[in-house]
Amino acid sequence: MKILELNAGLFPDAQTVVASLRRLEPAHRVDSIELARRDMKDEDWDHAIAAILGSDLTITT
Repeated sequence: MKILELNAGLFPDAQTVVASLRRLEPAHRVDSIELARRDMKDEDWDHAIAAILGSDLTITT
């Protein structure tokens, strides 16, 4: 399963979710994208959208 974690800086307990996702890595592909960066360019957003469309599960933290 392809799992995508979008780090948007929205949740104070995001580290708990991230730790749980890391435990899934041996059995699943887990990718992470940092959306809270201030230097995001159009290409970065295009990459994020493509990753969302290509994932089986997207989790926002």
